[in-house]
Amino acid sequence: MRKILLAALTAGSMGLALVNPVETRADTIKIGGLLETSGFLASLGKPGLEGAMLAIDHINAAGGINGEKLELINVNTESDNTKAVSAARRLMETDGLVAMIGAMNSGSTYAIIDVLQRAKFPIIANGASRGLVLPPEDKPYIFLAPLTDVLVQSVMMKDMNKRGISKIAILYADSGFGTSGHSQLMKHAADYGIEVVIEETYGNADKDMTPQLTKIRSSEAQATVIWGTGPGQAISTKNHRQLGIESPLYLSHAANDFNFVRLADGAAEGILIPSSKLYVLDSLSDSDPQKAVIARFVADYKAKFGNLPATFAGNGYDSLTIIANAIKKAGTDREAIRKAIEETKGYVGVTAVYSYSPTDHFGAQGDSVVMLSVKDGQFTVAD
Repeated sequence: MRKILLAALTAGSMGLALVNPVETRADTIKIGGLLETSGFLASLGKPGLEGAMLAIDHINAAGGINGEKLELINVNTESDNTKAVSAARRLMETDGLVAMIGAMNSGSTYAIIDVLQRAKFPIIANGASRGLVLPPEDKPYIFLAPLTDVLVQSVMMKDMNKRGISKIAILYADSGFGTSGHSQLMKHAADYGIEVVIEETYGNADKDMTPQLTKIRSSEAQATVIWGTGPGQAISTKNHRQLGIESPLYLSHAANDFNFVRLADGAAEGILIPSSKLYVLDSLSDSDPQKAVIARFVADYKAKFGNLPATFAGNGYDSLTIIANAIKKAGTDREAIRKAIEETKGYVGVTAVYSYSPTDHFGAQGDSVVMLSVKDGQFTVAD
């Protein structure tokens, strides 16, 4: 089984289609993965896949699910929406596949929703746009594991209130994640007494956001919000610093990633990010229900992969374990799995404590979010 799984994962990481998805063990419970290990969002998908692989290790080492081993079959979407649809269809042809996880980005997840809905195939997706699961009565098979844009923005804007910030600028990526974050910020800012005085956008392939940030520098904004994923966040953060903008800089929760700090090359110092608790384990109270879960995850991830996990690894781990928990309760019928996920309450994960319902397919709870900053190249709880 390990050889077959490794072959599937290797094919995905090389950007190849899974040639014959039925060549898997007949005596395993199969979960499909749509995690992008190449393309411009590989920095999200690769750790997501690693987190999911660690979850497989933990579950199988504990005896599997009701005595059956769990198998992950990942197909690399190559950060491409069209290929994500092809990958989803290919996985659905795999005998015995009962659910899916991924993709790690909103654009690819939006692309596959109709395919999965028509097939009545449950998925825990890792894009963070609320529209992926709204309205839930129209998307009963789609669930989320990451912290959503509205959830983290509520914590971010409360932080702005604390700092006396009432006028902000937003620079957002022209992507599913970026446009969703922009629309939700525009929708809810007034609820916190905050006015968006200027809006600018950038493309995922852009290499310089100086023109947009120059306009922002000339505005009345007391702080800037950059909302995107991938290299664009690091580039725009560098440009922000190069222009000498001294007001606070807030970034989306996609920036709570060591790869972002590396790419920003010093420019990340002092930024503010709404985040999961993954990077501030030592600051957590012993009474925090996530502390023990995060501690085990971090230690075992480092032992397996040789480095500290990114937040996206936690998303991959949680997606897999939430599905496994549903299968343990309900069996392998796909409709039963969907219903069991929807009935999940108080499930303690790495990224969040999760509670779903027929009207809430987001899952993550608000007290799972903390505000972080970067100091000396390390994440720390913001002052």
